[in-house]
Amino acid sequence: MLIKILQDVHDILSRLREINGDYFVVYNTGRECFEVHNYGQKNTYCLTVPYPQLDCRTIDWTLKTRRENLNKLLNEIDENNEKLEKQNQQAVRDLSEWKLKEYYNYAQKFEGKNIDKAYITKWV
Repeated sequence: MLIKILQDVHDILSRLREINGDYFVVYNTGRECFEVHNYGQKNTYCLTVPYPQLDCRTIDWTLKTRRENLNKLLNEIDENNEKLEKQNQQAVRDLSEWKLKEYYNYAQKFEGKNIDKAYITKWV
């Protein structure tokens, strides 16, 4: 169920209308979140507000996710994905390095000892 918000304490609704006169806000009771809609579109849904209340972050989020900022937003997403990929690769390298050091240190315990038959399976 969508409940249309008619007024708010911080005048977020009027500030959204300054950005675009067709914007309005509803509260989605099923998803328990605020949504910004646009009368000028056939499907009025524009975006979900990722914050639990209406405040200045709603204005910032609406401005950031507007169609005019699409290329900038896509570039930010790509940069963030590249950063995450580098972090993941570094984590794999760090784990591999740690495991190899452990193997090496374990093998050093047996240096000079005769362990030729240590890995042979003996069937009884």
